Amino acid sequence: MLHRPLRRLLLATAVAALTLEACASPQPEVAGSAQVSTQEGTARSGQVTYDFGDTAYAPPGLDGKRMELKAAVTYPRKLDGGKHPLVMMLHGWGDTCAAGDKPVRGQGWPCAKGAKPVDNYLGYAYLAEALADKGYIVVSVAANGIQAQEKDEGHTARAALLDKHLQMWTQLSAGEGPLRELKQFTGHVDLDRVGTLGHSRGGGGVIAQALDGHTPPAGVHVRAAMALAPAMNGIDADKEHITRIPLAVVAGTCDAMWEDGKVAATMAAGNSNAEHHDVPGGNHNFFNTIWTPGTGPAFATDDVAVEKRNRPGGRCESTDQTGIVRQLTPAEQRETAVHYAVAFFDEHLK
Repeated sequence: MLHRPLRRLLLATAVAALTLEACASPQPEVAGSAQVSTQEGTARSGQVTYDFGDTAYAPPGLDGKRMELKAAVTYPRKLDGGKHPLVMMLHGWGDTCAAGDKPVRGQGWPCAKGAKPVDNYLGYAYLAEALADKGYIVVSVAANGIQAQEKDEGHTARAALLDKHLQMWTQLSAGEGPLRELKQFTGHVDLDRVGTLGHSRGGGGVIAQALDGHTPPAGVHVRAAMALAPAMNGIDADKEHITRIPLAVVAGTCDAMWEDGKVAATMAAGNSNAEHHDVPGGNHNFFNTIWTPGTGPAFATDDVAVEKRNRPGGRCESTDQTGIVRQLTPAEQRETAVHYAVAFFDEHLK
């Protein structure tokens, strides 16, 4: 039997250790349980959304601030017959909150009372459905909490957000983890064949995750990364490289951010599986239906600079100095995105 003074000493030490551990431990990376909802989908693809809430996750690069953990999953209705490759999609920077037809800006995150999140992550449903028709499971990730709170390390937070969702899908593949309720996917996801697709700052996040120095979650093999009109905010293109993972960059020539796509391509110098595609007459916003007038909210815009658009015959002045070309309609630009995405992922994930 321990002497009383020694017992007191051990007890005090244990209490102190627990206190220090409690003080040092960060908030849980995933808080709460997911709310799962099923959408109608299409004749060939189903859709389900999982949502852990607006403050479920605190990624690195966001100074301890919390954000949502939410995604829409589009998948082939017939999941039998083995495992399907997985494509993660990430939207870019846009308005995060709105009250009716008006954006609510500068308020931080979560949205203030009376305002609701803008569903930026649903703007690529056309891409997700096209890929699901080809046998892919597609996860389009919400990132409003990053864009509402980011400073210089938004690309770090976006890469971490993709990794967090992939980690949960790794657990789900074994029927475990926070997503275990989505049991229809257990045994049907091939995490050795993962692709990523990002638009605008989401493209920057995909590029940050594809960097040679980045390590994906255990059990995940990212085999292809595609960036639509990437915004390179915070990424040092002079020091960072992408030589291990096949990379495709697609950018419209009437996009004011066209130059960023060229910067991304230089980071893949020496990568035999890197490709860059200019889209004559394409702008920045039409890749996302939420940002496109007619399919998005009232504040959706054609982002081509006013002095460079609305030229006679529906033409726009190219940012790449190639002259005045016919501007693509939203439908044409989406068709171009589908063409490149399906071809690229079919080449590297099948």
